[in-house]
Amino acid sequence: MAKFEPGTLWLVGPLLLALLPQTLFLPVWISAAAALGMVWRISPVWRKNASSQRLLRLVLALSGTLGVFIEHHTLFGPQGGVSLLVLMTVLKLLESEGRRDHLVMTLVGYFLLMTTFIHDQRLLTALWLAVAATVFTASLVATQSSAPLPWRTALKLGGSLILQALPLALLLFVLFPRLHSPIGGLIQTRQAQTGLSDSMSPGSVSQLIRSDAIAFRADFASAGIDGRALYWRGPVLWQYDGQTWHRTGTAVEKVAAEPLGQPLNYTITLEADNQPWLPVAGLATHVNLPGAHETADLEWLAARPVQERQRYEVQAWLDYRIEPTLSPARRALALDLPRGFNPGAIALGRRWAGEGRSPQAIAEAALAYFREQPFHYTLNPPTLGANAVDDFLFASRRGFCEHYAGAFTVLMRAAGVPARVVTGYQGGEYNPIGKYWIVRQRDAHAWAEIWLANQGWVRVDPTAAVAPNRIELGIEAGLPDTDKSLLNLPAAWLQPLRLTWDFVNNGWNQWVLGYDFERQQRLLNVLSPSLTSLRGMLWSLLAGAAILLGGLSLLLLHPGQQPKPDRPARLYARFLHRLARTGLHKGPAEGPSDFARRAIRHRPQLAREIEAITSLYAGLRYGHAPQAQLAELQRLIRNFRP
Repeated sequence: MAKFEPGTLWLVGPLLLALLPQTLFLPVWISAAAALGMVWRISPVWRKNASSQRLLRLVLALSGTLGVFIEHHTLFGPQGGVSLLVLMTVLKLLESEGRRDHLVMTLVGYFLLMTTFIHDQRLLTALWLAVAATVFTASLVATQSSAPLPWRTALKLGGSLILQALPLALLLFVLFPRLHSPIGGLIQTRQAQTGLSDSMSPGSVSQLIRSDAIAFRADFASAGIDGRALYWRGPVLWQYDGQTWHRTGTAVEKVAAEPLGQPLNYTITLEADNQPWLPVAGLATHVNLPGAHETADLEWLAARPVQERQRYEVQAWLDYRIEPTLSPARRALALDLPRGFNPGAIALGRRWAGEGRSPQAIAEAALAYFREQPFHYTLNPPTLGANAVDDFLFASRRGFCEHYAGAFTVLMRAAGVPARVVTGYQGGEYNPIGKYWIVRQRDAHAWAEIWLANQGWVRVDPTAAVAPNRIELGIEAGLPDTDKSLLNLPAAWLQPLRLTWDFVNNGWNQWVLGYDFERQQRLLNVLSPSLTSLRGMLWSLLAGAAILLGGLSLLLLHPGQQPKPDRPARLYARFLHRLARTGLHKGPAEGPSDFARRAIRHRPQLAREIEAITSLYAGLRYGHAPQAQLAELQRLIRNFRP
């Protein structure tokens, strides 16, 4: 059975820890090549043929570079650059033997750890990389030591060095001047997923509901927020082609909007979803995100699709009146229905209108129809035909929120009541530990708005007529038991732990990943207004570093903190002690070789033993002598009797 050298394991082990997170983002063939390279390095075959592999490594380097270029069409950037770095690191591993090579591998390993943050900045990833950095440091300690170190001792020393560096790292993190804007295009958010889109068809929202991913978190300045009132507005859909609802492409000037009641101030931390929508609850008059703009339908959009976490403050009113006067063009758009579709629904709506009912009464009639007929709220509705609304209203009567919102809007338009569909999120989960709301993709929702004279657009949620628990208690309470398994809900006993972890993770997002220029300025202004200037930051950084390094130096240089000599030094001290008995004392500034020559002049009969002991000690202490010679040094000194 092959026996692995400790030095080899100290080379391969830390590299394996560094590469494991990278396998989630690297092409499969690069991950496989890295794994094969590490296996080859620890195999006996490598030790037998290490000197004859130079040509093979050159061929692998050229072919690997070509493969990376074919894969990414570049050798630079976060994709091509990291892939090439991984391949070259593994090839360097195949030629690493001595201490110098190990030092180079460790420095490259540190850099490789940092490249993981290009793709994944989660707290769990950071903790994993902290462990990997500790192991890299331990490997450096173990392989650069002149005497063999047990792996526990090496890990302890490596961890100690990391802990000693933490205060300085924290100082740099807090005080080093931040850029006004992030380095665009470099950091990529791993969690980016598809969120709300600019269209809605039967099944689109119910598919989004199956995701437990967090859409955003909302932190309100005031307490006592009722989750039932939180309708987080997203795309507003006007145009219907018989199957799918779409946003209108018509540009409209901002319409009249009147806030009512008291304003709410809250902060939203939006996860990346590759969509431009900025969810807001109520009539928002202020969203402090650069480039954010509002449409006539109260939609807020970012300047570009959100591909990294965004944080923005909002001032909004949950009660408001919007567009009390509807222009003829907007009215026509809000009444438009495609010809040749859903004759049953159109006939029902026209019948209600022919009975002389007011728009409010027509809306109530539609809601009563949903309540009184055997409709079911489900994630698994049957497939609908060309006349989707008719099939839903009069045949299947099984659907999700998009079915009810879409059918209600068609009924209203058929009855002559201007109506539109709104998609977004409803409610959320309150985290009592952090005192903020968590809104997940499974909180996605669709509702309707009808236009009433002197009132403007009024929200109507037809889902509440069929599944009131959906609005009152959340999505899991509104679904039948047979559908709840599709949501992958956690066990109830795990909920406190889950909320605690989200609180910790949110703190990481806010104070580490979200520690930008504005947040740094606010923090430093609290500490001292003079720190907010560039000069103040740099002077405080230099002063803090001097204090930390000075304190650490005093601690390490304290007599009680002097490190114990390693084993070769302890053996050599025993050798000097035995010579001292004969009257030969080594001077404080006298090197081992100089002292050996002087000792031989005074004790020529001991020349052979003195030379052998000094040579072995110098090789073990300052050179690259094999550690097996330590036993020989111990034997010579044990038998040395001057």
